[in-house]
Amino acid sequence: MDNYKTPYEYVPNIGKRLGFIETIDDTLTLYKHLIRDGAKNDLSFKEKTLMRKAVEAIKRADLYFMGEEFMDILSEYSDQFDNVDGSEIRFSEFTRPCSKTCYLRINHFTKLFSEDKNFKGAANFGFLTNYTEDKRTSILCVTPRGVPRPVGSYHPDLGLFMPKGTPDEMQGIFANVITKIAGSFELINNPRFIVSQKAGTRAQRKQMKREQDISLDAWHKITWNVDETTVVVDEKDRGGWRMPLHYTRGHPRKAEPHHKNVMYKNGKPYKWIHGFWSGHPAFGIKKGYHAPKLKAS
Repeated sequence: MDNYKTPYEYVPNIGKRLGFIETIDDTLTLYKHLIRDGAKNDLSFKEKTLMRKAVEAIKRADLYFMGEEFMDILSEYSDQFDNVDGSEIRFSEFTRPCSKTCYLRINHFTKLFSEDKNFKGAANFGFLTNYTEDKRTSILCVTPRGVPRPVGSYHPDLGLFMPKGTPDEMQGIFANVITKIAGSFELINNPRFIVSQKAGTRAQRKQMKREQDISLDAWHKITWNVDETTVVVDEKDRGGWRMPLHYTRGHPRKAEPHHKNVMYKNGKPYKWIHGFWSGHPAFGIKKGYHAPKLKAS
């Protein structure tokens, strides 16, 4: 990012490992070192405060890892909001994080952002989410060799919110991150399509408990549910149809001013019709082709 710092080259050469558990271990180790180091580094009070918050949040968060196999479906989910203003985006209730505090690692971003000059090679990062009682999910980007940075937040009925002063060139990147995180939680909250298993080995989890005080039960690796025997058959699946998993995108529809959660475009009311998942990953993953746009009539 434009002001992403790597202020501690004097620290032993850790912080570049890309593994899920290793990245979290490096993040906690380096942040704790900088916090203890105090006046010996040039970090500001605000930056150290963000590090302290990140350390405490990671130790108490549910930790989720999603591999590159989710790249296409998350891109498909995010693409439905192309050309829709952030304040006009609407999410389903299933985009709520699984717990108050979560750490989410989406491996697709590792590959994508490692090639982006704005991130200066800081590819081994994750996202801390915090859910509050007003239904807002705030997002903080954390990486071992960089200062934590607020990405923004989302509300199912109010859209996206960016940090004050976010550069114009970062607005699209942050919006893309936020929508993919929302889509990730919508998938995680739908056990018909995914399953959760323990990340790493028990020995690794016990070591992290001993060294970083992270619960043995906090680690989750998300994978596709490809066991056909667990597929729940409903009315739309009957008649011999066995469709691969695909996402039917959301779209705007004309509304009346008295309707709930109405948004306005050029002074006219619209309501967002949420997209939905169809088919099942046991039969493969299918990408869609149509992206409705929000237009005034």
